[in-house]
Amino acid sequence: MELSAGEIAKIKMLDNGCSVTTPVTLQVISNLQPFGNQNAGPLRFRCMASDGEQSIVMVLPVHLTALVDEQKICRYTVLKVQRYNFTKKKGPNDQMMSFIIVGDAEIVGTATDKLGSPEKLGMGSAAQPSAMAAPQQPQQQQSAYQPPPQPQPQQQQQQQNYGNSSFMSRVEESKPNAYSGGAMAPVHTGNAPILHPIKDLNPYHNRWTIRARVTQKSAIKSWNKPNSQGRLFSVNLLDDSGEIRATAFTQQVDRLFPMLEAGKVYYISNAQVKMARTQFSTLNNQYELTFDDSTVVEQCVETTGVPQEQFNFIPLANLMNHEKNSIIDVLCVVRDIGDLTEITPRNGPADRKMIKRELTVVDRSGYQVRLTLWGQEATEFSLPKDSIVAFKGVRVGDFGGRTLSLPSIGAMTANPDISEAHMLRGWYDSTGRDSAYQAYDGVAGGAGSGAAVRQDQLKTMAQVRDENLGGSDQPDYFTVKGTVVFIRSTSLAYPACASPDCNKKAIEDSMTGQWRCEKCERSFAAPDYRYIFSVNVSDETGHNWMQCFNDIGEKLLGCPASEMVRLQQTDDVAFTQKINEATFQEMVFRCRAKSETFNENTRVRISIMNMNPVDYVAESRRLNKLIESFSI
Repeated sequence: MELSAGEIAKIKMLDNGCSVTTPVTLQVISNLQPFGNQNAGPLRFRCMASDGEQSIVMVLPVHLTALVDEQKICRYTVLKVQRYNFTKKKGPNDQMMSFIIVGDAEIVGTATDKLGSPEKLGMGSAAQPSAMAAPQQPQQQQSAYQPPPQPQPQQQQQQQNYGNSSFMSRVEESKPNAYSGGAMAPVHTGNAPILHPIKDLNPYHNRWTIRARVTQKSAIKSWNKPNSQGRLFSVNLLDDSGEIRATAFTQQVDRLFPMLEAGKVYYISNAQVKMARTQFSTLNNQYELTFDDSTVVEQCVETTGVPQEQFNFIPLANLMNHEKNSIIDVLCVVRDIGDLTEITPRNGPADRKMIKRELTVVDRSGYQVRLTLWGQEATEFSLPKDSIVAFKGVRVGDFGGRTLSLPSIGAMTANPDISEAHMLRGWYDSTGRDSAYQAYDGVAGGAGSGAAVRQDQLKTMAQVRDENLGGSDQPDYFTVKGTVVFIRSTSLAYPACASPDCNKKAIEDSMTGQWRCEKCERSFAAPDYRYIFSVNVSDETGHNWMQCFNDIGEKLLGCPASEMVRLQQTDDVAFTQKINEATFQEMVFRCRAKSETFNENTRVRISIMNMNPVDYVAESRRLNKLIESFSI
């Protein structure tokens, strides 16, 4: 194995921030150590690298971390570095540190000892790797505009709690007219700058210019906290290599909000590159940009090669393959539009209200799902039924099987001009409009009543047991057709708070006879009883205990829980008759199985999410197809 002798000496002569794509072969000559703040993002490793003559600090990319953990990259491993950035910074005691940030590399092999005789790092040319453990924030590059020398105003650092970051110190108030508030972005003139791909942006390379399209632009939002207040807006930027989110705060909002328009292409430089805050972004990028005073934005007239938008559409039939809170894109038809409703958040103050609107959407996979819009998106939604909509960045929920929700960081595009949307429109107009759709709550859409389920979703009680559904860390969802053979009626309901949207248990005050909810801090003359009980459901292969909550209890018993509690206390005959009427009904149950631990004992609890009477016509067709599949 031969190293690229003499290359490190050439690397150290490069300009700070230089990006290199010429391969170089180096050897790891030290133990690998974690790099940077491990709580701020994905784990990376650093080491000393040698070309046989000299050595330099090398920082490995995130995608090679697994190879370090597996000991495939270790001391004396030889790497062929495909591309890297060279960076010099002042370290402790004002000593210069030289290091390379690797973009991509491949393993050549592992030697038994050090190759060559590399010189030790001189303290004047580079720092020891221990000095790299906590890299400083990249120095801010100055903008092309240089104001005349004048006394600077007193600088102040405005702290803001949005993602635990801080504003940079304010620079001179003197700015050119092109950057005045309310101005549109100036059009770039002259030769095109040297471009940097979005996918290669990182905090250790601050001399770059990207050409990107604004695919999404948020509204201006405000925050007001005891120790900070301000405004912000964000944009999603796209080029042919990837996407990245960029945010402007407070003073930059007035300057940049009118400059950036969705759909247009811009040259952007001099922004801070930071670790992405995943709670605020749905993009597949570990970094994000923060615009500041020196950020330069120029409109690009030549847009060839810049894509319009990037989607990764997931069929609705595959939602069960994605975990709760996963972020996905879907392309679907709006089948039904619900009314605006106002709710009180479960964990928020009682006077806080949220507005939502529920849509029923379908696609070519034959499934329908409930998709919820919130706030401004809900109130301003004005599309008619049967519209084609591309939803980007929707969050997957598991209530009732699977649901979707559009968060504030997501986006929707009506009737997008893409081939997938045209194909969906043609299919829906020809056959999809009159089709029946399978819902994740066990109810079939379209004509007919009752529950029609697909064969691949239907489980028997034996399969539920043999496949150990609910035995993993994540809940499992399944559909079963069975008969209620027993209802545990000794305890059917619990006294709940009478406040709307609050289901907490109420406690009776023996002194006053009032019922009090500790969450709402209110008292009531009587509680609002809610069902919670178990039933035993059986089919031809076995039986299982299942838990029923309020909605299911009302469906099964045919009356509210308060009525059943009254009958249980005053009319035992009528109470028993209600129980008997609900027993031995054959239903299709949509269930969730999940492991729960209580007193160090773990068991699988099966909860009924929805249930409906069997559609015997659809069931006969299913059985007929099943018989035909045996080729008898």
